[in-house]
Amino acid sequence: MKEQLVESDFLKVKYDFIEYYVGMAKMVVYWHVKALGFKVVAYCGPETGHPDKCSYYIVKNDIKLVITSASQPSSYQIVSFVDLHGNGIKRIAVEIDDVASFHQNALAGGAIPLKFPYTVSDVQGDVTMASVKIFDDNEIVFVNYDKYDGIFMPGYEAVNGNEWSFEPEESYLDEIDHIASALRINEIKVWETYFNNIFKSETVKCFDERIKDGQEKIGMYLKVLQTDNKRINNVLVEPDQYKSTQVQLFIDQNYGTGIQHMAFASSNIFKSVAVLRKNGVKFTSYPDSYYRKLKEKYPQLDVDKLQAHGVLCDVMDDSLLFQVFTAPIGDRATFFYEVVQRVNQYEGFGLDNIHALFEAMEEEVMMSRT
Repeated sequence: MKEQLVESDFLKVKYDFIEYYVGMAKMVVYWHVKALGFKVVAYCGPETGHPDKCSYYIVKNDIKLVITSASQPSSYQIVSFVDLHGNGIKRIAVEIDDVASFHQNALAGGAIPLKFPYTVSDVQGDVTMASVKIFDDNEIVFVNYDKYDGIFMPGYEAVNGNEWSFEPEESYLDEIDHIASALRINEIKVWETYFNNIFKSETVKCFDERIKDGQEKIGMYLKVLQTDNKRINNVLVEPDQYKSTQVQLFIDQNYGTGIQHMAFASSNIFKSVAVLRKNGVKFTSYPDSYYRKLKEKYPQLDVDKLQAHGVLCDVMDDSLLFQVFTAPIGDRATFFYEVVQRVNQYEGFGLDNIHALFEAMEEEVMMSRT
């Protein structure tokens, strides 16, 4: 029962690192450093005794990313992922107090094991890990660092010297807010149950805009899953068979299901957008009609500032959600970033904005036809 979990891992679990598989790690790292303000902290590769890959551990406040590419053609797991899916997230790591028991509980709840608990070691100590499968080609890693004093984990060495000694302007990206995944039609219930069983999370939002009986709908089915401590937020989205959507485009371009976008929480989204845009990051633009309707509905908002920065806004009582979406960060129309700022403990996920944007875009289409 939930009341018995007060001291358990289920209330302590949180995102740790997110690992990408990419074609050229150094190039992707460079973009994250120069465009988003990340710092290169550690490196693992042939020079550190791991001939099959090049991995960079990069950090921005509480956001931890690992960017990995194959260092030789025989690194088939990395090469085959990138060949099929392009650059994208391979694994989500969550920090756990007791990896063995958490992994066993996950299996008892229906999780599919990829790696049973194991330990990696060096002179700095031990790191314990295990992993389970998600989606077509992704995984969740459970990790514990309690017995490790190194910079990240065994195999990684601190990055020194001038190669990555940039001093980027502050981008105000603080932590991972949520992770969103694109699923095939009729998959959402499967993965909803799967995630909720693993993390003892709950489905806190459901957004059903699938087309029925010829109705004009947005054409998607979305659910938000959240742990008790609100540190793990998974957004699952299905497309609609009757409407062409960005979700189906992701599945087509990704050649399967996977992680569509990741949202970073910002302490100042307007400064984040200004800095990122100056650094070459491209954002999705929105019609003037969206902001006109927002001003009519909420005259107290500084809508001119929102529009000037291309920021969306959702209002819930006295709380606000500011959000923006980047264009896909690679060549395929797949993975992208979202930046959000929650004001006055806003706890939603901007679902009203989906409606508002849809209506605004439909209005723009109608105006273009007159």
